[in-house]
Parts: sequence; C-alpha cells; structure tokens
Amino acid sequence: MAVVDGKWWDVWWPWLTVWLATAVCVAVLVRYAVARWAFGRTGRRRAARRRRTFHGMCFYLHEQRVMDLYQTGGFSAALEQEVADRTNVTSGYGLWAKVTGAAGAKARRDVTKERFTTYVQQNTPITVIGLLLDTMRREDAVVHADLTTGRLVPNRSLADTLRHSGDDERVPLSAVMSEFVSVTGRFTARRVGGDAVVLRARYGDGDPPAHVRISCAADGIRAEFLHEDDYFSGEFQARCLGKVRTWNRAAGELTLDAVAIFR
Repeated sequence: MAVVDGKWWDVWWPWLTVWLATAVCVAVLVRYAVARWAFGRTGRRRAARRRRTFHGMCFYLHEQRVMDLYQTGGFSAALEQEVADRTNVTSGYGLWAKVTGAAGAKARRDVTKERFTTYVQQNTPITVIGLLLDTMRREDAVVHADLTTGRLVPNRSLADTLRHSGDDERVPLSAVMSEFVSVTGRFTARRVGGDAVVLRARYGDGDPPAHVRISCAADGIRAEFLHEDDYFSGEFQARCLGKVRTWNRAAGELTLDAVAIFR
C-alpha cells in the first residue's frame, strides 16, 4: 500500500502544486477586487459629499423648465454619471466593461441611462433640481451675479467669448443672454393676479437704478412662502437660477425666466 501511495504521490504532486498555487492566486485576486470595490464606493461617496452644495430652501420651482433642462439642456451624459455616482449602480459594471471591451462599455452606458430615467421618474422635481444644480456647477454652465454689488463672475464659456472678442470681462448682466445665470440679491415680492407673484431686486448702483424682475407662476410657488405676509412687506435675500429673457433699456428693467428660486 505504501508503494502505491508513493507512486500516486510521484504522479500527482506537480498537479497538486499547480492547483494550490492557482487557488492562492484566485484568493488574492478576489481579495484585491473586494478591497478595490469597497475603496471605490467610499471614494465615490466622499467625492459626492464634497461636490454637493447646499442650495438653500426652495420657494419657487418651475417644473416644466426643470424637465426641459434635463431632457434637452445638454447635460444628459453628466446627469447620468451623477446618478450613477449617487446610487452606486455601476460598481459591478466597471470591471465587466474592462474585461469585455466595447460591448461591456455599451452595456454600462445603457444600464446607467436606464437607471437615470428611473431615478428622475421616481423622484420629485425638487430632487431633480438639486441634481441639476450640482451637475451644472460641476460643468461650469452658470454665470454668477451679485445684484447688490453688480459683480458678475463669468463661466468658462463666457470668459472664452470675452477673451476672443477683446471685450472687458466686467460685462453687465444684461449682456448675458445665452448662458444660465444664478443671481443673488435683496428682493421684494408683490402678489398679482390671484396667487401669482412678481419679485423685484435692485441691480447695481446706477442712477437711476436698474431692476431685475421675475414673474412666478402660482403653481410653482411653495405654500409657506405664498401665505407668509412678511415676504410681502419688506426685503429678503434670495438666489434665482434662470435665463435672461429681455433687457428694457428705457425702463432699466431686466426680466429673468426663473427655473428655481432659493432663500
């Protein structure tokens, strides 16, 4: 029996060594993959926390403009990636895409887009606007303006246009017609036509002073703002994301089409 055992060992020990080495390698790879996956999740969460910003309390939201923004605003790819980062739905597809090549990458894109569509459909407009604001900020798609001081901070696109045209970068807000703007100022509110509201804020220090005007449809105004009389008896600080509609030079009035207004 010992002779048989010795012969068996002589024949099979090289294969046993190979199998053992293979098992060790597989265990190391699995451990590495798990560690990398866990690190990736932590890194994405930390990065998401770093790039998300506090937008304040939203008291006006134009739902159709929000939907138009994510559907046709040119942010589709960035929004899909933002949702992927927030929900970690692609953590299992990253390695698959690397192994399978283009087909895997397409599968990842399709799954991410599907998850994004589901995310938007299942969430309220207030959730979607937060996602849009973070994405637009990361994509540098917004021009920022302080109505009190008249200071305007161009985004990359506007800065490039100004540099190539040779214009002074200290352009007035009335000249920014093609970019989204985020304006901050001290507003007054006035009820018009039932529950609709018009906001006005002084713009700059001209003489006579210019004003920014924002019309808020009744169905987009939060009830707590509409029914709080304090907002209609004095000034309050607010920030509006929107686009310049018109500039009336004679009246010194700039009209904004608001997407969302925060305080």
